[in-house]
Amino acid sequence: MDYIVASTTVTDEIRFADGKTVKKVAGGAGIYALCGMKLWCDNVMPATGVGRDYPDLYSEWYRKNNISMDGLICKDDKTPYNVIQYFEDGERSETPLYGEDHYRRVEVTPDELLPYFQSAKGIYLFKNSNPVFWDQILDLKKEGGAVIMWEIACDVTNPEHLEEIKGIARHIDVFSINLSEAKNMFGVDTLEDVVERFKEWKLRLVFLRQGSKGAIMITPDETVCVPAVKNVDVVDPTGGGNSSSGAVLYGFCSGYSPKKCGLMGSIAAAMCLKQYGVPESIGQVERIAAQEMLRSMESM
Repeated sequence: MDYIVASTTVTDEIRFADGKTVKKVAGGAGIYALCGMKLWCDNVMPATGVGRDYPDLYSEWYRKNNISMDGLICKDDKTPYNVIQYFEDGERSETPLYGEDHYRRVEVTPDELLPYFQSAKGIYLFKNSNPVFWDQILDLKKEGGAVIMWEIACDVTNPEHLEEIKGIARHIDVFSINLSEAKNMFGVDTLEDVVERFKEWKLRLVFLRQGSKGAIMITPDETVCVPAVKNVDVVDPTGGGNSSSGAVLYGFCSGYSPKKCGLMGSIAAAMCLKQYGVPESIGQVERIAAQEMLRSMESM
């Protein structure tokens, strides 16, 4: 398999600020990143832990979208169940219903990812800066040829972890983070300060996400502003950043320019914002529409 999504897939219960609640939808950073890649290519699958109940809950969605479940590892009776609470200011909280220990028990380990570092073109990782995890991952990266995207988890995006994050990021290929997380991590107030700090890191590519304002693609040689898709009827903001990250990883591995990678991310995010949870179908019709939109946005 060319593209691997190594992040926990869960069941989400989404509670919106207006009081509406949507229960039991497929969720987790990994499932949305998978959708973002699937919009552009077929050769992608998840590699992560799940509960024994996961196939009963979601195998029909995988079958309908021709996505392999071979990389899923049963580690518990129950798949993690996250309660997402959105607030009036746009912020949100996430609470694992079965507890943090259960969530961590189901997460994929570096040892379980070993074969993919030898065979995959790209691997998406959603993770904090846990040094034990990353020491093993970076050792695997030295031995294999897979491109690594790290979408950082927000629980460590603070100044206390800054040097630790920088030390890991310099060894990976694409670093994905949103603007509010980056401001908090660097302890700065402006977009300009964030971009300047990342330029100093000299990473291959930083995917700095700005939600409805698009994204900024930062390399050692250029800084490119990429717009979001206009006039999107946002039903559910969950997973927009993850899906865009997955698409950017595919574009990067395909050798596309930072601008094109970013536009692909914007289009993938728009797809995932139009309904509650993940899109029901990601097939040829959706891919053709995405490619047409990409050509249109590239020409602007």
